[in-house]
Amino acid sequence: MKTSVKYILLCGVAMIISLVMMSCSVNKGQNASSQATDTFSTAPTSVETTPATTTDTAAPKTTTAQTTTQTIIVKTTAATTTQTTTTTTAATTPEVTNAPPASTAPQSVPAVDNSKPWKETALDKELYVNTYCFSRARAEIGSAAVNAYYSNQMLKVVAITDTGYYKLENGEYIHTDFLSDGYYVTFNTTSSKYEAAPIPKKPPADTEKTCEYYDPRKSLAYAAEQWDSGIGHCAAFGQACIAAGGIHGLTDIGATPLYNQLLASGLGFAVEISRDEEGYIRVPDYAFPGDIMLFYCPKENCMVHTLLYNGTDKEGRAKAYAHNEADDGQQALEYYSFCPDWCGADIDNLALFCWYRNPDVMKMPDDPPTLTVKTKNTSADFNWQADFLYSNSELVVLNKSGKEVYRGKMGTDTEQSLTFYSTEQYTAYVEMYIGSEITVKSNEVKFNVPKAASKNKN
Repeated sequence: MKTSVKYILLCGVAMIISLVMMSCSVNKGQNASSQATDTFSTAPTSVETTPATTTDTAAPKTTTAQTTTQTIIVKTTAATTTQTTTTTTAATTPEVTNAPPASTAPQSVPAVDNSKPWKETALDKELYVNTYCFSRARAEIGSAAVNAYYSNQMLKVVAITDTGYYKLENGEYIHTDFLSDGYYVTFNTTSSKYEAAPIPKKPPADTEKTCEYYDPRKSLAYAAEQWDSGIGHCAAFGQACIAAGGIHGLTDIGATPLYNQLLASGLGFAVEISRDEEGYIRVPDYAFPGDIMLFYCPKENCMVHTLLYNGTDKEGRAKAYAHNEADDGQQALEYYSFCPDWCGADIDNLALFCWYRNPDVMKMPDDPPTLTVKTKNTSADFNWQADFLYSNSELVVLNKSGKEVYRGKMGTDTEQSLTFYSTEQYTAYVEMYIGSEITVKSNEVKFNVPKAASKNKN
């Protein structure tokens, strides 16, 4: 009986100990599960809307905190997802250097990409925007747009890439299609192709305005090379000369629409001029080489020919470069006195389109013109050249006492021959005129003629 009671007591103690141990094990498991659930359910997640690299942000040093932060970057084809998870440990937290704060907002600005999978060739040019466009962050299609630019803005270009982009001095890129070396004119495309706008009888009150876009020197240089190329008609030749001078966007389909567009451009003015009694053309003093001349048919009310004015000869007669009826621009202009369309009308009248002047052209040159003199028997041959554009010139000869014995208007001709009736020493020079205000004098040349000519007493 005593033995049975003792056995029963021992079994009861063992059962109580077992129940206590089971209760501790269950509570420990529940606490661990609850802790894990709380940790992962509160972890923040941020999604970047544009591809970007993570920004380094230094966190403060800690030695007592029990939290560490781990940043995981997941790359996909559409975006980069950053997940930040926080776990609790019993150990001291090490220094954290790359973890952004949990409250950091998603990045929205594209990161700078300094890689350049293209080649750049250095340039130093000032170009003009020919149509509304955007610059790009990189020299490749699809690159982020940076700034908007408008027609005829001048931009400084420092390089060109092998992907077809210009690099601007501010580091932006613009496709080469959108920049040109001149001004782009925009027009109402419904202007008539068949009827010429009226030709003004008088010039405007102010003929001294400026147009810095047009360089007549380049236009004339092109004409001197292409006047006899046989390519294109007269209007196409005129348009090409103008484009070489820096003005783009004009039509090349005919003389009439070309004139209408010039008149509407606001870059110059037109005035009517006529032939003289001998059939030659005399131009006003404000005409300048590089201006545009167009023959007018009054019966058809259209322009029938386009030319590039090249100054005057020593007789004051206009010279011009022309296509079709090819003209090298070095002698007095002679052209049809009747309409080439055989309508029977006289075409004595012309429209002279005068560009407003480029200030880079209308200024004193750095170097004076050079005059040379060659003598033979009773005559002297004069020849001069200049590295600048002028509208007129005069040859001046003085005797040994300084008295002026000859002054002759030379236009833009560059040579003259004179006969002398005395063997004394002479001095010669040339005066050239740029517009109406600037006079440029050549070097002075002293010379003697070998023989004196006999004056004709008759």
